[in-house]
Amino acid sequence: MEQGDNPQVWAAQVQLQKAQLNLQRTEVRAPASGVVSQAERLQVGQLMVQGLPAVTIVRTGHSWVEANFKETALSRMHPGQPAVIRVDTFPDLELHGKVQSIGAGTGSEFAILPAQNANANWVKVTQRVPVRISIDERPSRELIAGLSVHVRVDTSQ
Repeated sequence: MEQGDNPQVWAAQVQLQKAQLNLQRTEVRAPASGVVSQAERLQVGQLMVQGLPAVTIVRTGHSWVEANFKETALSRMHPGQPAVIRVDTFPDLELHGKVQSIGAGTGSEFAILPAQNANANWVKVTQRVPVRISIDERPSRELIAGLSVHVRVDTSQ
């Protein structure tokens, strides 16, 4: 602060900067375009905590299916193979896609509480591995996240 500057002017400038910063913080930007769900949780004037989700956004544009195949069905499956997808909710809808990726581990391996055998009685259970199937064309019906589907992959190619 220079000699002769009024401390009240400095205090007012600090308050203005703080108000401008608070105003900037009232703007919320989505990390992706999509459909907002669970917006009813938001209340006018509610204080949001940075880093915690406020709403759920289901991305639009490029759709995919996460299919959990038995480990025994993966021996001839690889990325790029064609797939046919039927959605239980829309029985007349048939989608075409390709295997995009095969998971690096089984669903139980990455579970919050993985199954552990504490008493050394080993029972062999066929595991399921997540396989991402990208959908080639835009579906004629709006897909809903979490729906059940039947996926058939052509492993002859």
